[in-house]
Parts: sequence; structure tokens; C-alpha cells
Amino acid sequence: MGGVIALIFVPALLAPGFFRRAVMAFPRHTMAGWLLTAAALVWVTLIVLNAPLGRFEYLKPFLYGVAPAAFLITVFLVDELLAPRALGGLFLLAANPVLNIARWHDSPWRLVVTVLVYLMVIAGMILVLSPFRFRQFMGLWAHDPIRCRIGGALAVLLGGLLIVLSLTIY
Repeated sequence: MGGVIALIFVPALLAPGFFRRAVMAFPRHTMAGWLLTAAALVWVTLIVLNAPLGRFEYLKPFLYGVAPAAFLITVFLVDELLAPRALGGLFLLAANPVLNIARWHDSPWRLVVTVLVYLMVIAGMILVLSPFRFRQFMGLWAHDPIRCRIGGALAVLLGGLLIVLSLTIY
């Protein structure tokens, strides 16, 4: 989690102009939306295929056809601001494995990861329900190069802290 955060925000620190253009183009970027949607649908399909469904177990083989159909329906009918919606869906999906790992750790430092994951869940819900908020939020702190560099530095430091915690505490 720390490595992903650091890698995403290094350009904000080193090249704020490029980062701002990329962030502002992201919500309407078709390929990003398609890739993130595909990743989210594959993840959900794997979860359902591996979950015990009880009396609905006989429906699992149909998922091999339903998942691609759901992808096509999503990318063609929900194409408006698809990239932030899919990113929000991935935020929601990523919370479960991270919380399952952090839950059983004895250190009080696990609460750092737990709080960050719950913030990620809230951000995921906001992005799924109101994807235009992505551009509004990113526009606030990527408005000028100084704010962009400060935000990038803070995010890279947070990523570094999470990496250090994972190597020393976890």
C-alpha cells in the first residue's frame, strides 16, 4: 500500500505540471476507465467464484459469461466518468484484504493502516457515487505547482511511513 501511494505521487513532487495534466485528464480517460473496470470485475468475479454460495452454488458457471457481459454493459452504458468510479470500486475491494491482514496484528501501529483503509473506503464510496468529486478534490491541491509539490511530498512521506511500518512492525 505504501509503495503504491509513493509511486503514484512521486510525479506530483518532481513534475507538478505533468501530474496536474494527468490528474485532470484521468476522469474522462477511456482506457484508464476500461482497465480499472476490468480489474474490478475480475476481482469481484474471483471473490464470488471462491465464496460458498449455498443453494446458489449452481449459478457459479454462469459467471464466466456474465462477467464479460457486465464489463461491456458498464463501459458502454456507464461511460461518463468511468475511471474515477472504477477507482472507487477498487478502493472498496482493496479494503477487505488489508483489514484482514492488519486485524490480527498485536501492535497498536495497526491502527494507522486501519484508519487509512477506512478513509480509503469513504473515498471509494464518494468516487462511486459522485465521481465528479475526484476532479474537484484534485483541483484543490493540484491547483498550482507549490501545492502540488507539498501534497506530493506529504503523500510520498506517507507511503514511506507505510513501507517502514511494513518492514519493521508488521
